[in-house]
Amino acid sequence: MKKIMILIFFLCSFMLYAENFRVTKPEVWRAVSIKEVMQKLYGTSKSMSDDRIIIKAPKVASNGGAVPISVMTKIPAKTIAVFQDVNPTVLVAIFTVHDSSIVNYTTKIKMQSSGKIVVVVEGLDGKLYSNTHHVEVALGGCEGGGSDVPSYRHKSPYTRSASVKPKPFVQKVEREHYDAFNENRFKEVASSPLSTFSTDVDTASYSTIRSYVMDRKALPSKDAVRIEEMINYFTYNYKEPNNTDPFYINTKVGDSIWNNNSKVLQIGLQTKKVDMETLPASNMVFLLDVSGSMKREESLPLLVKSLKLLTQQLRKKDRVSIVVYAGASGLILDRARGDEKAKIYDALEGLYAGGSTAGERGIQLAYETAEKSFIVGGNNRIILATDGDFNVGISSQSDLVKLIEEKRKSGIYLSVLGFGRGNYQDNKMEQLADHGNGNYAYIDTLLEAKKVLVTQMSGTLYTVAKDVKVQVEFNPSKVHAYRLIGYENRVMANEDFNNDKKDAAEIGMGHSVTALYEVVLQKNGLVSKVDRLKYQSKKVVDSDELATVKIRYKKPDSNTSIRMSKALTLENSDIDKDDSIFAQTVAGFGMLLRDSEYAKDLKISTLIELARDSKGKDREGYRAESIKMMEKVELLK
Repeated sequence: MKKIMILIFFLCSFMLYAENFRVTKPEVWRAVSIKEVMQKLYGTSKSMSDDRIIIKAPKVASNGGAVPISVMTKIPAKTIAVFQDVNPTVLVAIFTVHDSSIVNYTTKIKMQSSGKIVVVVEGLDGKLYSNTHHVEVALGGCEGGGSDVPSYRHKSPYTRSASVKPKPFVQKVEREHYDAFNENRFKEVASSPLSTFSTDVDTASYSTIRSYVMDRKALPSKDAVRIEEMINYFTYNYKEPNNTDPFYINTKVGDSIWNNNSKVLQIGLQTKKVDMETLPASNMVFLLDVSGSMKREESLPLLVKSLKLLTQQLRKKDRVSIVVYAGASGLILDRARGDEKAKIYDALEGLYAGGSTAGERGIQLAYETAEKSFIVGGNNRIILATDGDFNVGISSQSDLVKLIEEKRKSGIYLSVLGFGRGNYQDNKMEQLADHGNGNYAYIDTLLEAKKVLVTQMSGTLYTVAKDVKVQVEFNPSKVHAYRLIGYENRVMANEDFNNDKKDAAEIGMGHSVTALYEVVLQKNGLVSKVDRLKYQSKKVVDSDELATVKIRYKKPDSNTSIRMSKALTLENSDIDKDDSIFAQTVAGFGMLLRDSEYAKDLKISTLIELARDSKGKDREGYRAESIKMMEKVELLK
């Protein structure tokens, strides 16, 4: 009881001590400028800037309706006033400081657009001290008008009707989307001798599977398993081109590890490895999703750390801009030099998640920004980092793809980095990258960010060939049937191989692309499932060749394709045995995860042993990690 009475005494003393400025000086709450308020409060508008006043607030606030701020100072103070310069009235709060109190005040303020927060300390010595903090607001919180359309009264202002209250973000569990597809089936060479597909350097599927197995202790959705992306996650000891060609065609035919009656044809395209210092200047726009769905630790916080890794690799001649989007979009960094790393870090570290996801306007603003700083002969690229959860503006898959297809004509490529889980929209992001002439990776760990943005930076960001298509012609006298393993959403019509108007994938500097075919060789006793043609008779050319691999590609600045080809026999072997076996173990792993009918009696324990034996040097440890994943899946299954 005695303690309660003492507490009441101190509270009453503080209340009597504190001045109610709304009563004593009501006019200051109607003032429209900071100078006017200071003049009325203190009799002067002059103050001394002082870093002892610490203002903690986000540098980028997605929701201006509730910007969190904290004020601390060790200056002996009488009062502390908080102002902002973007709302109709500027005074936010005045605190009376008690002799025995510690100055550490926290509150939330509304800001209708981007602007500055000013804190003024009235010292016990009669002097005025001040400090300022700038806040970029992507979604305004005060202004009327009932519109979500950005207002450009200030450098980056974004307004929203006060009547439209921001909805709280509620995380929906496992609301992830992956496009469904059916596994490629065997085709008889007699009736279908040609197989045509676009290359694929994306690796998102593999790291998505790793996130499921290693972090969530669960098996992935079957539709999240794209076998070609699993195989292409790894590097192989392929031969590089020794001439002006952009890549060398490596081939090998070996025994299948899952079917004694078939062989596996491996095709590996390898580009030249390059010195980063010799690469052209980059004009990059980081297009960053700062909506409410990005709040989780594996989303925006990991995104910031990842892009800081990329920033470390930039050179003075490179340029970086940052566009953010939530309910609206904004440019928070405009054409910083690559050596202005502190400036780029500062912009990244100030990001704050909240609000809905209007990706359409963000993408448009990113292209506008990239076009303004376009470098002729350089690497002009937008890097979209998001969980893909577009829910305001254009949200249909087809409309988003059309928007990206239209914008890619400007010569600016779009790459996509996926973050987060639970509401992850893989289906949207893969298509955006494909149609934006870029690549797609899923970042589930900082080590994965290092792999994509540091170790393989040249392949991720610098294109050596675009619209790369592969067509394999099988010899019916040697091959009875074949099936392409993976690439289900990359299969093309045979006539599209020679059609330069048909879009295909890009390959970056230092990248490799691997494709596997399961083939059944021609032998006595094999009967065609297709009737003989009545009106046609095809004469088979006598040749020892098993197949011919044809490639079409365009140089990055050209719209006319160039053709390459290579014939192969059973004896062809550009690929060493370890690489061949390991690629098959990865394919087999994918087949088991998808419950493929072609896995036959393949067991995961067999894959583990084969992967261990074919791991090779494995300097980065990626192959060892895949073996751990297989072991974990063995337990989960």
